[in-house]
Amino acid sequence: MSDELRINIQSLHDALADAPVDECTAGTLKQITEDIHIAVAQAEGKIPVQSFNDQLEQEAIRFSEDHPSLTQAIRQVMVTLSSMGI
Repeated sequence: MSDELRINIQSLHDALADAPVDECTAGTLKQITEDIHIAVAQAEGKIPVQSFNDQLEQEAIRFSEDHPSLTQAIRQVMVTLSSMGI
């Protein structure tokens, strides 16, 4: 995993830890985190390649109004994954 991606994922984890969210939102954020880990595993050749950017984009849009810092963290991870060809 690249240093840039590792930093962006850590920023996302930090944003998640600082964000007061309801139970439903927390579940969705957990799914996003799992999807990011799947995408990284795909990039490292550990599992077959599939695109999760569309799903991540949809989640980012859902959170953009109520959780702008989470949205920014999710988008940064997406940009990094995209630049890696994922």
